[in-house]
Amino acid sequence: MPDSGWEDSLLPRERDVLALMAEGWSNTGIADQMYVSLSAVEKHVTAVFAKLGVPASAAGNRRVLAVLHYLAATGRTGERVSERPGTGWGKPHSR
Repeated sequence: MPDSGWEDSLLPRERDVLALMAEGWSNTGIADQMYVSLSAVEKHVTAVFAKLGVPASAAGNRRVLAVLHYLAATGRTGERVSERPGTGWGKPHSR
């Protein structure tokens, strides 16, 4: 994993995407939240993986590894900044 200055290498949109990934949003959900295209989110996610030094590997899930690194580096413990309607930690998902 990168040194403690990793966040400086991320562009603001890449930091936003990583934060939303840490909240549990899918790429489609991130696109909706940020009012950008799905392909834009996918490009940001790919850039985040590259800048964090998270390689494609059968041994691990890059999305989870990136989020774990983000949580450790920011001191966040999984709290949500933007709550999805009808969901939350510890509440059952309703449809």
